Amino acid sequence: MIKMKNLIKEKSDILHVAYLTYFTLVVLFGRSFTGINFFGFRLGELMIASGVILSIFILLLPSLSKYVILGKGNLIIHKLIILSFVSTFFLTNGDITNTYTFQSSSYVWTFSFVYLSYVVLKNYKIKKQTVYLVALFLPALYILSTIHFPEFLIQFFKNYSDKFDFVKASDLLVVYVASNYFISLVFQNKKQDFIYFLFSSAIYIPYLLFKSKGAFLPAVIFILFNLIYFFRFIRTHKAFSTLIVIFSLFLFLISTFHIYGNFNFKKEGQENFQNISIADPSSVVDNLSMLVNEKNTAQIFASFYVLEGRLYSTEQMADWRLQIWQDISRDIFWNADYFTNPKGNVLRSQSDIRTDMFYKGFGYNEILPAMNFAERQGTDGTNQNPHNFLIYALGRGGLFNLVFVFLFHITVFLYFYKKNKDFKILLFILPVLMTSFFDASMESVRFPFVYYTFLSLFLNFYENHGKNKNPNIF
Repeated sequence: MIKMKNLIKEKSDILHVAYLTYFTLVVLFGRSFTGINFFGFRLGELMIASGVILSIFILLLPSLSKYVILGKGNLIIHKLIILSFVSTFFLTNGDITNTYTFQSSSYVWTFSFVYLSYVVLKNYKIKKQTVYLVALFLPALYILSTIHFPEFLIQFFKNYSDKFDFVKASDLLVVYVASNYFISLVFQNKKQDFIYFLFSSAIYIPYLLFKSKGAFLPAVIFILFNLIYFFRFIRTHKAFSTLIVIFSLFLFLISTFHIYGNFNFKKEGQENFQNISIADPSSVVDNLSMLVNEKNTAQIFASFYVLEGRLYSTEQMADWRLQIWQDISRDIFWNADYFTNPKGNVLRSQSDIRTDMFYKGFGYNEILPAMNFAERQGTDGTNQNPHNFLIYALGRGGLFNLVFVFLFHITVFLYFYKKNKDFKILLFILPVLMTSFFDASMESVRFPFVYYTFLSLFLNFYENHGKNKNPNIF
């Protein structure tokens, strides 16, 4: 009996190591790793296939109810999302042999990753090695993304993956937020937690700003919320906090100079370092003020205006998203024709009300009508997503599907709130959903995999340590 238990434990340990190794590779190499070809399929496609199979089990096997992870309400909503896909699939004459069906519905299947990661890691005891691993994610990603990516790895991905690319801004954001949240769980508002938060924020904020506003804004909100969370610590450790803040400002300047090649926050690149003077400290302060003004969310909102019943923005990327979101939303309820004017702008001519779309959406057979224009498909012509996970759910599966997807994330928050009687989980969930509101992150395979795996680690921590102020890890 003892030998059997030891054998089971040994196999479980192997499974834990294998899963966390795979998870680490997804975190560090992102799209390049999930694009690796394996027996004619990309790893990302195999991950979606595993999500499909697991979703079928979740829907059809009552015995899985014992693995209820985020509460019965969440399980019911999850099943309704799967049933919504099935309903839309039949109502729109879906083709199960068409791989595009599963590509366009990937967001449906990635919900099951939270079950996969939780079941695999259920008996995993978080150790100090786990903490070190998560803590090293951010420095490793920063080095790979901005300092040096080994040439042999570049060649490997070029040879065996369908694409080599650096980790996307949204993927960086979820790792930045999740790593800080995990460290805060372990160290419980102590000096290590405060140092890691400020240092990582100082280094990553310039890079996230460089990469994407959609990742930068959630990061800023995350920082503001955390400063509120650390207020008591700062007040009781004034000298220590002041020292860390000063050093963090120094790191921020170094990272800014490294990313931009200047303190003007203009994308000149590192090749211009030798032409830049940093002798005048006042110019740094002035340019930091300019940065705040340029990225001021209030100014973005002030750029909105209404014309002929449509919402527009003078900010180019905000307006690009706004027009797509409005077109998809209106296409669900009204018939319309699309055309492109001589300036290359996509225009929509609305006609009569339709009642055949709001309950089923446009389905998963082809690209959404509002996205079927080169002007909306990005510079490489591959973008088919409206850069908003809720609008995408609406367009593909209809109004009910949108409600189910929204409720899924609400029930995740409610479960953590009921379990811990605080709102701290919002520090993790809110920035993640915010970046998905402006990016096609939830429609990928990497972002939800990382997000739900971290959720499972947090669940694991709470189940083993609760709100213990001194978790016995080190």
